[in-house]
Amino acid sequence: MKKRRDRNPWNMLSDEMVETVLALLPTLDFYRSQFVCKRWSSIINSPTFQTASHEIFNRRPWFLIFNKLPASVLVYDMEICDWRTRLELLLPTQIRKKPCIPVVSSGGLMCFQSVANSYVVCNPFTGSVRSLPRFRLSKKFRGGWIAMHVPQGSNSYKLFLVCGTWPDMVMKVFSPGEKRAMWKSLSLKLLTKEHEPWSIWDRGVTVIGNEQQILLYYLTLDGNLVCIDTEKCTIAIYSRLLEGDNFFTMDLVECGGRVFVAVLMETGGMSSSMKRMLHVWEFDIELAAWKQTSVLPANLSKDYYNNEALITCSGHGEYIMICVNSIIEDTSFNHVVIYNLKENTWTDLSPCSGDCNGDVKVLLPYSFKPDIKARV
Repeated sequence: MKKRRDRNPWNMLSDEMVETVLALLPTLDFYRSQFVCKRWSSIINSPTFQTASHEIFNRRPWFLIFNKLPASVLVYDMEICDWRTRLELLLPTQIRKKPCIPVVSSGGLMCFQSVANSYVVCNPFTGSVRSLPRFRLSKKFRGGWIAMHVPQGSNSYKLFLVCGTWPDMVMKVFSPGEKRAMWKSLSLKLLTKEHEPWSIWDRGVTVIGNEQQILLYYLTLDGNLVCIDTEKCTIAIYSRLLEGDNFFTMDLVECGGRVFVAVLMETGGMSSSMKRMLHVWEFDIELAAWKQTSVLPANLSKDYYNNEALITCSGHGEYIMICVNSIIEDTSFNHVVIYNLKENTWTDLSPCSGDCNGDVKVLLPYSFKPDIKARV
C-alpha cells in the first residue's frame, strides 16, 4: 500500500531552513508563530534561534505612548515602521490595589510606580511582572527619581532611586540577582565644596563610564545636568545647556550609550520673527560640554511659539521619540516625531493622535526592545 503524500510544504523543509524563515519575521510575528505547532515552538525556543533572529533581521525597538487622559497606550513598532493598532499588551494597572503608572524603561523591561510609592518591573512583551520589596524613607527624603539599567545582552537589571533635596539626599539601589533582593541605601557626596540646595525634577538615564561603572544622569529643576557615579557614590554638577531664558522646556534621553536632550529653543532676534524650534543636543562626556546634534526641519515644525508646551521623550539604539504636548487648559496640541541618530533624519508620526478619540492630553513615550528572554 502506498504511503499517503504529505501535502504540508513545511514538512519538506529541514529545521534549519524553517529556523531561517521564521527568523526573517518581525519579533511580534515570530513570537505568535510559536503557537502554530509544536515543531515551530521547539525551533523558536531553541538556543540557536535567538542568535539567528538577530543576525538575519535588524531587531528594532518598540515605542509605547501612554496618554494621561484617558489612560491608554499606543504601540509603534520600529521593525515595521507602523502602529500596532490592534495589539493589547498585558501591562500593570495596579500595584497592591493602588493605580500605577510607567516611570522608566530600559532594554526589554519597564518599571511602574503606584501612588503609594510601590514598584513593579514587567516585560511588556510577555506580560511577566515582578513586585519589588517595599521600603521606608524619612520625611526629609520624600520624593524619588528613578533610573533603570539593563546591560546589553544580559538578563539582569538594576534600579536606582534618588530621593530628597540636596544636601539631604540618598540613593537606593535594587538588584534582583542577589540572594536576598532588597533596596540598599547609599550615601552621596558632592564633588564641589559649596552648592545651593537643588532638586531633581524627572526620571534619569544611565550610561557606562570609562571604568565600566554605571553613571546616572538627571536634570535639576534649574536646568543643570547632574551625574552620579554609582560605584563611588559621587555627584558632579555641570552647567546648564543654555544660560538665560532662551529655552522653554527640555527632556533628557539616553540613546546608544550617549546622553541627549530634546529642547525647544527660541530663535530670531525681533519679537515679530521669534520662533521656537525643536533641537537635539548631546552631552559630550569626555569634554563635559554640550554640542548640537540636529534641528527639526522647518517643514515638519509646528507653531510651538504660541503654545505652552511640555516635551517628553524616550530613546533606544539609534532612535529618539519626542512628544511635544500642549499644557494649556482646554487646548489640544500634540506633535510626535522620531529622530534617527545614525541617518540624521526625522519622521512625523502626529496622525497617531487620531487613535486617542480626541481625548489626548499629555503623551508619554517609553521605549523597549521586545525580548522573550528578558527576565523580571
